Amino acid sequence: MQYIFNFAATNFTRMTSIPQAKDLEKLLSQGLKTIIISHFNPDGDAIGSSVGMRGYLQGTGRQATVAVPSRKPEFLDFLDPDGEILCYAENKQATLDAVNGAELIICLDFNRLDRTEWLAESIEASQATKVLIDHHLHPDTDKFDLVISDPGASSTCELLYRVLMSFSSVGSDPSRLGLDTLTAITTGILTDTNNFNNSITPDTFAIASDILRQGVDFDAINNLVFKRYSESRMRLMGHLLTDSMEIDRPLKASSMVITLKDRHDFNFSDGDSEGFVNLPLMIRDVEVSALFSETAEYVRVSLRSKGHVSVNALSNAYFNGGGHERAAGGRLYMPISQVRDYFLRSLEQFLQINGNPTAESER
Repeated sequence: MQYIFNFAATNFTRMTSIPQAKDLEKLLSQGLKTIIISHFNPDGDAIGSSVGMRGYLQGTGRQATVAVPSRKPEFLDFLDPDGEILCYAENKQATLDAVNGAELIICLDFNRLDRTEWLAESIEASQATKVLIDHHLHPDTDKFDLVISDPGASSTCELLYRVLMSFSSVGSDPSRLGLDTLTAITTGILTDTNNFNNSITPDTFAIASDILRQGVDFDAINNLVFKRYSESRMRLMGHLLTDSMEIDRPLKASSMVITLKDRHDFNFSDGDSEGFVNLPLMIRDVEVSALFSETAEYVRVSLRSKGHVSVNALSNAYFNGGGHERAAGGRLYMPISQVRDYFLRSLEQFLQINGNPTAESER
């Protein structure tokens, strides 16, 4: 039987229990061989929710494997000090064996199976029970047996906290989750809200308050997540802001490009560009920001907005991706030299179709 629980996106969520959590708790109580999977290029919310879910299970005497398609950023290593997270890009066979041998697959922080890249085919073919817990728009409900979705939540970690607190074994008592689990959940909330700057809800602060009372060290997590970057990352940031950032004033749009040469020159590693796309939004007249990062196979696209523009819809229409209304990503398969022009043409067309009198009049 399939259970679908898709909460409508709202301006805020209520700190109430999730009745459907009992279905997940029942599944977890069966002791099924479990794997927890998140998306390609995992971020703090992906790793935080995955490690948090694993921490809850370990706290109840059960085990689970965490797997991701590609490497996590180095600054998140503190959540996986023993290197237990399986990475397909680094150990293909072990990761596939774990997926194929699972009886329960818990998917976190993505709305479509294709976000898991090379793991998607194995996940879809598996006879295991499949669960999705996510906060992105338009979850692919047909691929899962149980879906708990709330696009109004600031992060998957926020939603996961509400789910766990609804378990009868937890009984709305955060102390029963343990510091490790709460630390992982806090990391996801901090990173996906950009340190409480984006997508926050009353629940976000209520949960943060509950967690803080349990002794989780927010300052330490903040330092580990936001203040542990390399010198080369800082120099790359300076290079982008000085030499790469271009602003189209009529469209109120900014674009920056990280080339393969930049990756080499600044010793780029996964996670080094985290947060860069948000920087141009600090400029008064910039409402849409784009960061394009060249790889050997494709151009990675990051989009952010602070105005009326839905970068989720923009990404869906033009950049082979999606995400949230104000934060989205995607991919382009074209030379890096062409992406800026393509971005501006796409944005202009998108605004004409969806309406943007200010931009149209200024052009």
